[in-house]
Amino acid sequence: MKRTINVLGIAALAALAIESHAQGFVEIDSVPTLIGAAVGVAPDYRGSNDTKGGVAPYFRYTFQGAAQYLQLSATELTLNVVNSTKYRFGPVLNYHFGRDDDVDDALVKQMRKIDGTVEAGVFGEIAWIEPGNPRNRFILGATALWDAGGESDGYRARVNARYWHQVSRAIDLHIGGGFVYADSSYNDTYFGVNGGNVGTSGLPFFSAGSGVNEYFMTLGATLYFSRDWIGAAGLRLSKISGDAKDSPVVSLRGDSTQTIGGVAVAYVWR
Repeated sequence: MKRTINVLGIAALAALAIESHAQGFVEIDSVPTLIGAAVGVAPDYRGSNDTKGGVAPYFRYTFQGAAQYLQLSATELTLNVVNSTKYRFGPVLNYHFGRDDDVDDALVKQMRKIDGTVEAGVFGEIAWIEPGNPRNRFILGATALWDAGGESDGYRARVNARYWHQVSRAIDLHIGGGFVYADSSYNDTYFGVNGGNVGTSGLPFFSAGSGVNEYFMTLGATLYFSRDWIGAAGLRLSKISGDAKDSPVVSLRGDSTQTIGGVAVAYVWR
């Protein structure tokens, strides 16, 4: 079971590639080499009160005899280069989805299209793992991402805390939470309304400055079906905040409360 602890986040996190949320609704940790997939629902765009479904993959490879790993969680690819069970650090690449006329809202779909882009950055984590039972663990982490594709030319940073606890032989429960900070370039691209992006929507102009644009918490459960197969269910609840909350695409056409949920299955590839 130690080898398959937190596949929950793996596939569940992947489920929400349909929208570039700051992080998936369930977390992952200390999984060896495996492959999984998830299905879930998420807001149509960040701040929308409409939802849509999606499917996405997960892959993780832990290097033999070491703690370094390569992991793809939906759109986010991370490489831990530190050979330590307590400290993790390395580069991150992420595909950030845009917003186009495929959204359901009648006015937001008339705004100028925001193209998808690639983000590059780094992540770091500190893990406290219970010596007698590694399925019980607490992790503090942070990720910084810069737009490398020229869409917003901004950056954002995610800070979170996560805790896992084994409640039975076959079940682990998870709870986590954190926030996302973004600079004015990022916030104004995804939440601002101006002459360059208003299109024919008729929405009032709005400029979004830098600051925390989201607080979130995650809840989830990992189900160990067998030595090789794991199921998962997860929920991510978030609150859009700051200038992002006051944006017309949120306050007039959407909702600052965002909910993401889904289920996953993963195979531990040995």
